[in-house]
Amino acid sequence: MRIPACLVVGCALVAPAIAQFSVVTPAGYAAAEGNANNAFPWSRGTASTRIQFVVDSTHFTSQGVASPILISQLRYRADAAAATTTWAGGSWPNVRIDMATCPVDFLGVSATFASNVGPDLTTVHNGVVTVAGGAGNGTGIPGPWHITIPLSTPFVYDPTTGSDLTVDIYQDGAGWTGASRAADHVNATGSPAPLGSRIYNTSTTALTATSGTVGLNYAAVTEFTYTPAAGLFPAFTASPRSVATGAPVQFTDQSFSSAPGGVLVRLWDLDGDGVTDSSATNPTFQYAAGGYYNVSLTVIDGQNPPQTLTRPQYIGVNLASANFTTSANALTVAFTDTSLNATSWSWDFQNDGVVDSTVPNPTFTYPGPGAYNCKLTVANAYSSDTRIVNLGLGIIPLPPFGSTFTSTTTRGYWFQTPTRFSVVSMQVPDESNFGLQNVALYRLAGAPPVFSGTATGGLEFVATLQPSATPVPCAVSFDAGEFVGVLGACGDATTARNSYGTPAGPYASSVLGQPTTLTRMGTQFNLVNTNGANAYFQEPTGALSRVFLGVTGAVGLQYGAGTPSPYAAAPTIKTTALPILGQTAQITLTNNDSLALGVIAAGFGRTSAPTPLGTLLINGVSTTDVLNAGAVLTPGNYTYSFAIPNNPALNGFGPLNWQAACIVLPTGEFALSNATEWWLAN
Repeated sequence: MRIPACLVVGCALVAPAIAQFSVVTPAGYAAAEGNANNAFPWSRGTASTRIQFVVDSTHFTSQGVASPILISQLRYRADAAAATTTWAGGSWPNVRIDMATCPVDFLGVSATFASNVGPDLTTVHNGVVTVAGGAGNGTGIPGPWHITIPLSTPFVYDPTTGSDLTVDIYQDGAGWTGASRAADHVNATGSPAPLGSRIYNTSTTALTATSGTVGLNYAAVTEFTYTPAAGLFPAFTASPRSVATGAPVQFTDQSFSSAPGGVLVRLWDLDGDGVTDSSATNPTFQYAAGGYYNVSLTVIDGQNPPQTLTRPQYIGVNLASANFTTSANALTVAFTDTSLNATSWSWDFQNDGVVDSTVPNPTFTYPGPGAYNCKLTVANAYSSDTRIVNLGLGIIPLPPFGSTFTSTTTRGYWFQTPTRFSVVSMQVPDESNFGLQNVALYRLAGAPPVFSGTATGGLEFVATLQPSATPVPCAVSFDAGEFVGVLGACGDATTARNSYGTPAGPYASSVLGQPTTLTRMGTQFNLVNTNGANAYFQEPTGALSRVFLGVTGAVGLQYGAGTPSPYAAAPTIKTTALPILGQTAQITLTNNDSLALGVIAAGFGRTSAPTPLGTLLINGVSTTDVLNAGAVLTPGNYTYSFAIPNNPALNGFGPLNWQAACIVLPTGEFALSNATEWWLAN
């Protein structure tokens, strides 16, 4: 994909003798059935839907479209059905369809509808949409094209610019009569891939909704009828579009002319003052003052009338950009502004419409643990910007409850952690009052494969048939950049009741105030029957199954392999009670030798230094102590405890590193353990 561009034209000249062509998207499905079907938007009856389909530009360029086209008709295909399956057809009297180039790639679309349409947004249809009655062609055979929509205003689209295409449908269910059939679709597991996304809203206010649910890698099988565009069409892009004063902006002409000699003259007004600044094909320009600037390009080809494209407020210079970081001490959070070009700050710590502070770096104490949306708005003389962070205090924020899904399968979510942290508890919301819960926590090797692919391994913690009224305690630490998998449902060996969030799809959350994205993870098994040792996968467009994680910044990260004795495997250590301020931290040693003395040492930082006794994994040994009060160790588990002072000044202190050694009595040799690293926090 090249950087998306938008194509706006002053006029389009089409010779009536030009032949019409058609292309089916996704590419590869003109004669093949898609692997999914959906009622959105053409089988909703009297219900309303607003839905955007964003189609990758390569579906056109890979099928021979090498210049701008005029799209004049859309067709949608009924999902496959047995030949004996019929539907009566019907119509909606009031359906509006807009088309535009998309300012972002189909994988980067927003839940906000307006963010997925460029400045060439055009209403191409406003009126009746008819569903033709029909019958299936036979199971597994593509259905008939049952919906044909001639466009009252053809849309000019140039896929060679790299811009994806947005089709924005306002399907008003009022007045529907008849019976329809769900349309043919392709989802993420389709081959060829869908290379498209959808954003949809099916609420009672869908037609006025400004946002919806994002479904990546999901496309409706669509036929576009088009003619090659004839005439002169100005188009251009700029990179970057938001800059500091004095920084260069590169403009790239993407105009098209059907004249034999192409575009002959280009006149650029790059700062909106009505004066031509350049006649180069691809000029570079620098702006001396902050603000927004209109950009115009006039093109001449000697055959068609000159055409001018103006993009208002296309370049922003020294724009305000909101951003911040957080540091929590219990319920008190220190906010640090990291915004650009800001001269004023407005903090709404609970996003309740009340401005709580106007200083750059405030501190705020929240009323209790939970999820809070913190909103920062910054401004300067000519721009403003807002950032909202879903901040969790003591938890990882989850979407609100949507529905309970009862099955034999278990769902949850996965994410990549932006910071080190520990999970101290897990709890599945029990909206159906089943009374028992089952949870599992994984350290994943990477993002899980998309269903129907699967992966296994990485189980760190599992608990089944636990009372659902209270959180299940655990102590599992993760480092920044690691992948975390969470599964959980209420139920027993025959029932799994998943607490689905709403809306479906990826959810913007945070770990200790640092943003991350939660994406649905699942297994086709019941955790009670597998004890967590099951295959799992991800479903990017699915609703998260909610499992609340209690979290802390206190961690005990394991690293290194250790050195075994001649008789047994290396001893291992693990933090089993986290280094939380005011509490007692604990390390558990697993010894594998029959007769040994245990010693534990602490230092500050990691190393990997070979010695005659094995590999030393801690840097600058500062203290040592004995395990098990100096008594002889036999195979088994032994603990070492360390009281953490309740001193707020120690919040975030670290690293404090530990490594154990077992002195094997028969030989006097050392068996060194792995190491663990502590960071102290609330």
